[in-house]
Amino acid sequence: MARILSLITMVALCCSFTACGFLPFGGGASAYKPTEVLDSAFMGDLADAKPGKSVTYGMAGDTKITVKVVGKEGDLVLIENWTESPSMTFGVLYKVGSDKKVKEAYAAAKDDKEWTKITVKETPKPQGGAQGEKPEIKESDEKKEVKAGNFSSHRVDTKGSNYSMTAWYSKDVPKLYMFSPEHGGLVATEVAGTKTTLEAKADDAKASALEMPKK
Repeated sequence: MARILSLITMVALCCSFTACGFLPFGGGASAYKPTEVLDSAFMGDLADAKPGKSVTYGMAGDTKITVKVVGKEGDLVLIENWTESPSMTFGVLYKVGSDKKVKEAYAAAKDDKEWTKITVKETPKPQGGAQGEKPEIKESDEKKEVKAGNFSSHRVDTKGSNYSMTAWYSKDVPKLYMFSPEHGGLVATEVAGTKTTLEAKADDAKASALEMPKK
């Protein structure tokens, strides 16, 4: 149960990070890039973070999220996270340590020629307090077909008093975005009427042709 609940929390954090926390308000969206990230911004599994691996997910509003592993720098793993929507495209390059925390981060808007170093902030510690309701959870195995293919998946249906979520995971999908430790990377989710689905995965992803900032 504890692992399933942690997956629910991960989904909620991912949705807020990609759909809310990263997007700008007001004008100038086409040239937008974030100025800071949390040190927990990479939410994948470093054991799966082999150079060349990538996943692309489609979301509401014709938004796409691509996470790709582009190399190593000493003990740090270099991971690019790109968000594309009809109104903007921007990327973030994470340098992730063995503790899974982001040590350095860089951002770029669609037409930038180089990465811009941005602030990495410590993730706030969770507040104590009473535990909320325990949701009803059902698990099963089934095939799930998405744009990236037809996957043998582990399905998790979660239902609370005022929400429900269904997620599919597969061991054939790299654990670079949302994942289940036992059952693999995310194939698809359906929550609050919003769908996220795997559109592509690869083993030969390349780093973007952006220069690092001059020292």
